[in-house]
Parts: sequence; structure tokens; C-alpha cells
Amino acid sequence: MSTKKYDALFVRLNGKNYFTWTFQFRIFVKGKELWDHFDGIDFAPDKTTHKEARAKWEIKDAQVMTWIIGFVEPNIVLDIRPFTTARKMWD
Repeated sequence: MSTKKYDALFVRLNGKNYFTWTFQFRIFVKGKELWDHFDGIDFAPDKTTHKEARAKWEIKDAQVMTWIIGFVEPNIVLDIRPFTTARKMWD
């Protein structure tokens, strides 16, 4: 899941372009096959019984969170900082 040159051309959320940003971000994440971190299909595995699966899920979720942070203006980053999963950031 490397970041490619065209990924950097994404519209950044600035507080006035939410619908455009949401549309583009959703397509971007679906193209990376990670939309399930938002739609509730791929919940984090239980910490105690599936440690390896949990670790893999957390790595993918961190990647999605990185995309969210990278595709919003810096002043918005402070608003989403307290959230611990991509789903919580999105909601």
C-alpha cells in the first residue's frame, strides 16, 4: 500500500468542500480495498484471542488514518486527533 504520485493530487478538506472531499476520499479508499474500515464490515479482531490478526488490522487502520490526516487542512487535524480508529475519525 504505497503512496503513488497521483495520490498527492487529492482535494484536501478545508471545511467548505466536504461533499467533494468525501466523494473523492471514498473512491480513493475503496480503490485501496480498505473501505471496510469505515462501513463496519471489518471490525478490529479481539485483542486477546487474535493478536496477529489484530496487529494486521491495526496496521491497515493506521494507513487509512494517515490518509485522512494527509487529505485535510492542518487546522482540521487538531479536531480529529483524539480519535483512535479511522472509523471514529470518519464519523
